[in-house]
Amino acid sequence: MTAEQAQRVERLARSARQAFVPAALQLRDALQAELLATDVAPLLRALQDMHHAVADADADARRTRWLPWLGGSRSTARRFQFDCREALATRAPVAQRAERLARAHRRQAVDAAHHLDRLREFSDRLAVAVMEAQALLAALWDGLRPQWPARDDRDSLEGMRALLAEVDGHRAAVQRLDSACAAGQDVVRLGRAVLRGREEALALLDAQFERHWSDWRHILEPAVAEGVSPSQALAGARRGAAARHALLAMIDQVRGACTRLQIDEQALAQALAHLHEQLAALG
Repeated sequence: MTAEQAQRVERLARSARQAFVPAALQLRDALQAELLATDVAPLLRALQDMHHAVADADADARRTRWLPWLGGSRSTARRFQFDCREALATRAPVAQRAERLARAHRRQAVDAAHHLDRLREFSDRLAVAVMEAQALLAALWDGLRPQWPARDDRDSLEGMRALLAEVDGHRAAVQRLDSACAAGQDVVRLGRAVLRGREEALALLDAQFERHWSDWRHILEPAVAEGVSPSQALAGARRGAAARHALLAMIDQVRGACTRLQIDEQALAQALAHLHEQLAALG
């Protein structure tokens, strides 16, 4: 009976491996292209540059050394206007990188979600097979205990050792299947997190972000126009202070979403690499 049980475990593990490995390899490659070919890192860098530039375009005399003399110095006014123009110029890189991420998401989100669902299905089926194989191994081990031969029965001892070696090999194979199953489930979890993170970041960059940017830009642009006097520049900057603070808060919110997305992307890259290693171990 124990030999039959060992054969059942072997057949179950072989069948599960043959069903999982080819499909998981294809899905892994597809998800690698769909979820990691275009990442959020360039957008996050552009947002960081924007935040620094907008923060520097500050008309608060308590935090800027040269602004107490702005009203009496044309050179300091030009310095302030230069900083403001630098801040305004950061909008284009953010918009370009956001559009690039949005295009990739629109093109790939449906396929990626489908492939994640398929990988989840294959992983769930493998999990069922692993649980069945583990139960058979436990029953097999329990059945072996009362059959242990006497020490002087060399032939039976050799047969038992051979059977134990076979069972240990099956146990190792089932353990590899279990590890591959867990790796597949990790990819599914992190892949879905990446899709949610993209949707969150792009939603924040939509109308709400544009409204905050436009509110600040419409106030600031007249203050940085050529020929504006130092006093007019300072007055315009002060009028835009509230809009600037709101914009900085909005940028921080988007940066937070993009940072979380970047963390999920990095974790997904590691999970996909780990899944590849587990599949290679299964052969």
